[in-house]
Amino acid sequence: MEAKSYKDTVNLPKTKFDMRANATKREPELQQFWADQEIYDRLSHNNPGDLFVLHDGQNMKSDDRLNLTPIELRRKAAAFAEQTMEQQRTSFQRYGVWGDWEHPYLTLKPEYEAAQIGVFGQMVLKGYIFRGFKPVHWSPSSKTALAEAELEYPEGHVSRSIYVGFHVRKLSKSLQSKVKRYMPSLWAAIWTTTPWTIPANLAIAVNPELTYAVVEPPANSHIAQQFMLVAVDAVDRLSATLNTELKILATFPGKDREPDWCTPHPATDKKIL
Repeated sequence: MEAKSYKDTVNLPKTKFDMRANATKREPELQQFWADQEIYDRLSHNNPGDLFVLHDGQNMKSDDRLNLTPIELRRKAAAFAEQTMEQQRTSFQRYGVWGDWEHPYLTLKPEYEAAQIGVFGQMVLKGYIFRGFKPVHWSPSSKTALAEAELEYPEGHVSRSIYVGFHVRKLSKSLQSKVKRYMPSLWAAIWTTTPWTIPANLAIAVNPELTYAVVEPPANSHIAQQFMLVAVDAVDRLSATLNTELKILATFPGKDREPDWCTPHPATDKKIL
């Protein structure tokens, strides 16, 4: 008895599709059919869904960028974006993606920028725009701002740390009797591994469970005649770091402070210890 092939033992669906995609022949035929029948236009008019916008980016070698003026860079970026958009549009059409390809949404067009300015103006008139502080990651090598996802540290990188004094300008009622005598030469000491955030730093955190001390450096110190607030447990460590002997003058619990007992000005009320 002749053995049957496996294909006769498998229940496969019947289809008119070719076994081979034959994309080089079929893709142009499909695109022409969609264009002739205006498939996208007819479907988009009856589509109740939200608008989907395809955004595109740009890229350039850092060495080439360093030799460009800002105007030349913008021109090259615009040309690159338009070229990439055209390539991407052609590719998506070949993939069988429907879209209003003849009327792309391009943010580099003057009419788009004008509309942005108009919206911004309305926001200003309604009081929605204000000036504040926000940390922005900056790349010195590429001279551009970075998103958090773009941050990369080299292997073995160690961030520099600094000790900073925040000028105490106001005391809570509970601290008046204990600390007022050291004003206005009283500074709250902090330590940070992110020194680039200091210009916009508006406050410091105090642990209500810790005990804090007012300390005084010796007369021959570079910070003489300045008093500092520091956690009692950190006095010895700070003394070793500053290579000086800090004398404890008064102590108080962290819970004796109010939220505004140390409110430094972002530019003038800070100094590196």
